[in-house]
Amino acid sequence: MLNTLFKKFSTNPENNDDDKPKQVANAIILLYVAFILSMTTDWLDGISVVPFIVVFLLISFLISSTGQGTKWARIVMLILIVFNVLSFVFNIAQLLSHSVKERFTNLVMPLYTVEVILEIIALTFLFSKPANAWFNRGNVEEEE
Repeated sequence: MLNTLFKKFSTNPENNDDDKPKQVANAIILLYVAFILSMTTDWLDGISVVPFIVVFLLISFLISSTGQGTKWARIVMLILIVFNVLSFVFNIAQLLSHSVKERFTNLVMPLYTVEVILEIIALTFLFSKPANAWFNRGNVEEEE
């Protein structure tokens, strides 16, 4: 059931999903899992409803677009993940210096750590050789 729902969410009717590399499919799954963790930590940190909905819609759209082979969405995801990793490093530095005392640190930081690790793994998949060839398939078709 979830696999069917995932395929409906992550495929473009114009694209044949059979040619999507395994790396891209795995990266999209990892991005969705990391996104769920991110939304969970945001909720635990006390994000209000409107920003929660805006972030949910924006990131869902970006992950879906990346799964459809949109190159700009892959680059935007790269930029967002780089900023998230930098934010993670900054938060770790603050926690180690004891300059910030968070209420949910014991729960949020492990979830945040797993989220960042999943995002980095997803990026390596999204920028692997087979994934690059798949994202650049439009350029090859235009040249022929």
